[in-house]
Amino acid sequence: MIDYSSGVPVYRQVANAIRDDITAGRYRPGAWLPSEAQLAQMYEVGRDTVREALAYLRAEGKITTVRKRGSMVAAEVTREAHHVPPGARVIARMPTPDERRDLATSVELREFGGIPEGVPVFEIFPGARKHRKVLRGDQVELVIDPPENK
Repeated sequence: MIDYSSGVPVYRQVANAIRDDITAGRYRPGAWLPSEAQLAQMYEVGRDTVREALAYLRAEGKITTVRKRGSMVAAEVTREAHHVPPGARVIARMPTPDERRDLATSVELREFGGIPEGVPVFEIFPGARKHRKVLRGDQVELVIDPPENK
């Protein structure tokens, strides 16, 4: 299954195989993946390679990892449209610890202690005298409103 002569890094090949299993429905959203040791045995690679593959999938938002528990397939999220007014500033960044807790669902608080690692936020500054908003990057789609013609 792993082709060492392909020129594709081994961890990427492992990540691709796991992603294919997720896409095919072998691992459904919310399901725990096999342990790192089991994955290493399945793909006949070292645990460091498995860790790199899992980090790659985590960065894509395909999985979330809980320390001392393992990695689970992330749920598919329906993104909600959020309109950004003309002239507003938007900053994408990682959340503060307080934001991780405040923006989490009750399940995420219980499982991860906050929104999962790797989920960015959008900080929106709509303009003078308006309060900034902080939104989860995995749950919104920003829609930039065109300027009004006067």
